[in-house]
Amino acid sequence: MVVSGYAAYTFLYYSLKPPLNLPPWKDPETLDLGLLFLLGPIGIILTVIAAARGASKSVVVPLIVASAILFLVGLLEGMSV
Repeated sequence: MVVSGYAAYTFLYYSLKPPLNLPPWKDPETLDLGLLFLLGPIGIILTVIAAARGASKSVVVPLIVASAILFLVGLLEGMSV
């Protein structure tokens, strides 16, 4: 949940901020979204731990899917550099 909030905040912050004409390896938006490559698996692991402790499937499945998608976004952002 925190990882999704971070991704949404980053996207909204840089959507409302005027664009910078920086190369991708110096652009803070690319670097912040690339951090999702590391945070996505952490979200998946924490969700699996919550499932093992008895969280309902209606909460676990969407969180795993969202974390996997955010991991892929981070992977694509990291490859763009």
